[in-house]
Amino acid sequence: MSVFVFPGQGSQYVGMFSDFLNRKEFAVYFDIVRELLGDEFIRKVQDGPEDVLKDTKISQPAIFIVSAILSDYVMGNGIIPNYLAGHSLGEYSAFYAGKVFDFGTGLNLIKRRAEVMSDVAEKIAGGMWAVIGGELAEIEESLKELQKDGKSLWAANYNAPSQIVLSGEKEAFEEWYSKMKDRIKRVVPLSVSGPFHSPLMKEAEEIFSSYLQKIDFNDPKVLIVSSTSGDIVKDKEEVKAILVKQFTSSVKWVDTINKLISLGEKVFIEIGPGKVLQGLIKKIDPNVKVFGIEKVTDFENIRGEL
Repeated sequence: MSVFVFPGQGSQYVGMFSDFLNRKEFAVYFDIVRELLGDEFIRKVQDGPEDVLKDTKISQPAIFIVSAILSDYVMGNGIIPNYLAGHSLGEYSAFYAGKVFDFGTGLNLIKRRAEVMSDVAEKIAGGMWAVIGGELAEIEESLKELQKDGKSLWAANYNAPSQIVLSGEKEAFEEWYSKMKDRIKRVVPLSVSGPFHSPLMKEAEEIFSSYLQKIDFNDPKVLIVSSTSGDIVKDKEEVKAILVKQFTSSVKWVDTINKLISLGEKVFIEIGPGKVLQGLIKKIDPNVKVFGIEKVTDFENIRGEL
């Protein structure tokens, strides 16, 4: 048995619908996509350029669409996971796979989430940066020192023992980097349009919370470990709380994977575009088996091993 894990923002790429658009069995998904997001959305994902996909309003729904189609396909072919988990945006894919809401509802939620995040982010000169290497305790201490001076920079994602993502104002990051550049290996700016998973997104959290109250959810039908709480999700009310808390809370990916390993899981399958989570999971525990499915052929190739 296995765990399905779902990627978050940053895994998008031009042409990511190519494996699905011309297959009859997936037409029903794209009918809903056209109805809610329009043909122009599909054209942007397929034709790019790459910069267009950095737009939160394009990348977030696109990643969810691919992940949702693939999770239905894999589960429809008899591979049912013990657990589900998603990295940030990927939690929506996990909740969809766990039958908390249907495809149209999920797409509408992400459409609204992306709009709110984008609108709030536009008011802030902010971003996110992956920090590779360095001592975690030292990095956290340096952030506390900055925050004491009223500067806006926080630890947003705990991705792997050697990788943490910072989120906040560009000016604060530059000040932090000038002090810490000799204490870390390198920094990679993320392809996102704002300081997500930080207190700077409080306004977005409040707007989305009131929107979410009107939506009906189901309790999960498959066990889900949340990367927001680092623990098993109890019911539909906790799902709503997680989706609100996501805006300002850090992503506890290391805790999530360690929790799943402690529950006896040894096989992880990344469902969706890219290979980001496969790399992170191997850094957290090199002894587990990790697979990736971002096309139908990927599933056929590894089916025997599952």
